[in-house]
Amino acid sequence: MKKPLPTPVKTGRPAYSSLDKRFSERVAITCPMHYTGEVPTQPHKGEGVTKDISLSGCKLIGEHPITRGTLLSLTIALPDGESPLKLTSAHVVWVSGCQFSVRFMQLSQSDRKRIQAFLWKNITHNTVQNQRARFRLV
Repeated sequence: MKKPLPTPVKTGRPAYSSLDKRFSERVAITCPMHYTGEVPTQPHKGEGVTKDISLSGCKLIGEHPITRGTLLSLTIALPDGESPLKLTSAHVVWVSGCQFSVRFMQLSQSDRKRIQAFLWKNITHNTVQNQRARFRLV
């Protein structure tokens, strides 16, 4: 007689979450930053810190709430001994209070190389969040 297969335990969460759809590693690092952006009804300008950074975007904590969908210019002081990184096209894709995440829409070749080099120098077991897989099969 065949033994029935065990049914999987449902945790209320899919096997992978939407956050796992990222295409690059995020490294938890705190760097000072400035942001500016214009929404016709509410201009955005302030200072804050990064919470994490990747080649495709970063999570930030600002001093004022931001509107989702805003296009920001960011100046991030990476601790790599070079002048601050100036990004002119960061799209706000997630907001929770004064925390928000941005996707880098256009990176120059030199900015991309600089961020990649910074990530590779600073990625460790402790700086990678959620201990998720280091690659993605598509």
